[in-house]
Amino acid sequence: MKTKSQWDSAVDIYNEGMGEEGDVLNNTLIYPIIIKLLGDLKNKSVLDSGCGSGYFTAKLAINAKEVIGTDFSESFIKLCKHKYITVPNLSFQQQDVTEKMPFKDGSFDSITSKMVLQYVEDLQMFADESFRILRKSGHLIIAVDHPFNTQFYFAQKLAGSTNPKYKSLSHYFDRNEQTKRSLWGKVDLSWYPKTIADYIMPFIDKGFYLNTIEELSEEKKGTPIPRVLILDFLKK
Repeated sequence: MKTKSQWDSAVDIYNEGMGEEGDVLNNTLIYPIIIKLLGDLKNKSVLDSGCGSGYFTAKLAINAKEVIGTDFSESFIKLCKHKYITVPNLSFQQQDVTEKMPFKDGSFDSITSKMVLQYVEDLQMFADESFRILRKSGHLIIAVDHPFNTQFYFAQKLAGSTNPKYKSLSHYFDRNEQTKRSLWGKVDLSWYPKTIADYIMPFIDKGFYLNTIEELSEEKKGTPIPRVLILDFLKK
């Protein structure tokens, strides 16, 4: 799998860039919103799906009863197990979000998936399995690159100014695989463009209730543009 090999080769780069607090985007924008949406984690079990280097997963474990981090990269899981071996309520295991999860029905109070699903072509299995393993009234919180972010750069491309991060950008409804120069300009990663509806409807169709939408911005030449889309789904 091309995407998996790309991430396996980027373990050290990602771990160094994120550290134990996350980069500016994650630490100052994404993390505070997800923590607010999760609420009180005392006595709660949490799954962090797509845990990467584990720094965010470890933060969740500070207040939660139990946290499990999963990632499709064996290299990331080995790293996480080594880094957090002394944290008693934190564990990691390899798991691809496009496959069935090895957890019993109703295993978790909350599920998070931070900046992962833009790299996943089909979200249906993740929606199905998240609903199955989440307890009633549990929250599924996902954060992704805002679909309008790349459309800002596509508009610039049409105006004759191409962003070197993106080798090819197309219109909003083109869902074909694309490549971007990511992780602080050091790694080429494959990603799958989606509309906002593409990120919402697989979960609604499964039975989730859309509880909250958060749209986070970043400034470009003094103008705020969409950067991160956060969706908080509730299992009724």
